[in-house]
Amino acid sequence: MGAMKANFVPIVVMLAALICAMPAQALQRDRQQPLLVDAGAMHYDDVKQLDVFTGDVVVTKGSMVIHAQRVEVRQTPDGYDMADAFGDAAQPATIDETLDAAAGEPTPTLHGRALQLNYDGRTDVVTLHGQALLERLIDGRVSDRAQGETIRYDNLNDRFAVSAGQAGSTSSNPQGRVRVMLSPRAAPASAPGTQLQPSPALQPHGATTR
Repeated sequence: MGAMKANFVPIVVMLAALICAMPAQALQRDRQQPLLVDAGAMHYDDVKQLDVFTGDVVVTKGSMVIHAQRVEVRQTPDGYDMADAFGDAAQPATIDETLDAAAGEPTPTLHGRALQLNYDGRTDVVTLHGQALLERLIDGRVSDRAQGETIRYDNLNDRFAVSAGQAGSTSSNPQGRVRVMLSPRAAPASAPGTQLQPSPALQPHGATTR
């Protein structure tokens, strides 16, 4: 990322972190699945010891699916997969994954997008950089949402952290502030079909948490 301008608003330069419990883990069996890549082209970078894929790249590992313009994949000596996916403002990199659910409960899914995604197979952590967005959906409806410059999602410990900053700025959030929407864990019995909408109500003056 480029250096921030000296006259940038100090409160945005100072990263603000928000940490909240996530309601469900990614499918535990995903970690044992092979990493599969479909791309238009591939070459091996001997200097960096990694495989570079370009052209509408699709990376699959169990239920986890990453779409990007360019993906760099490497494997650690102890056998863990690492992947860095790159997009741009017009076509960001995306990640989708199915989450574990309790018996009888609807299956939640995770959707994220950013200019860059980093997947660490050893720690099962996904980090989204630049105009980052992470959503949890139930039956296709948004239940929880986080936006900011950087989002770090820890599958193993059910937690995420969101940072504010210039690289998180968009036309609707020019200062790149952290914005979070968290729904109640259980809907009222009188309104089982209530549909949660994407959050136009989140205001730019800070983050909301429960």
